[in-house]
Formats: sequence, C-alpha cells, structure tokens
Amino acid sequence: MKKNLRKPRQSGLYHHEAAYSVDLARGASHIASMLSAATQVAAVYEVMQEFVATHGQVDQDAFGWLLAERLERRGCAVAAHKARDLGVACLAHELVGVG
Repeated sequence: MKKNLRKPRQSGLYHHEAAYSVDLARGASHIASMLSAATQVAAVYEVMQEFVATHGQVDQDAFGWLLAERLERRGCAVAAHKARDLGVACLAHELVGVG
C-alpha cells in the first residue's frame, strides 16, 4: 500500500520556514552529524519530539517537510524520508482522532 505523501501548500511553507528557521537549522545539523542511517533516524525522532514539545503538533507536518528538504540537500535521504513520514503520521493521527 502506497502512502499519499502530499506536500503542504508552498505559500504556507514560506511562513513556517521563517518561523522555525533556527529549529530547522539546528535539527538538520544534528541529524546530518550522525554517522549511520540508524542513528540519523533516531535523531529525527529526537528533533521531531523536541519540536512538538516546544511548538506543539499543529505545524509538525510542515516542519517535517521542511526538515526533509534540508536533509536531502545534505545527502541524508533515509533521514529525510523518516522526517516526512513522521509529519504525515502526525497529520493522519489528528485527522482520524485516534488517542
């Protein structure tokens, strides 16, 4: 089963990128500094949890997409995919109303 990964509207991403630029830079740097794909994925979880603790879940989907873009530019494809998945999973969780 293929997930429907749809990118948030571009105009909204500009606002989020400006609002969370420090979190994005710090998170991407931290994740990219990890030596293996497994530790990068663990760092993605850590960065996303820190984002939610600081800013709440409202913008987690947009943050995940922007973080993934930065990670792709740094050559961290596995971590970028996981960041996107976490953002989409959060959005799906909110839409379904589970938990």
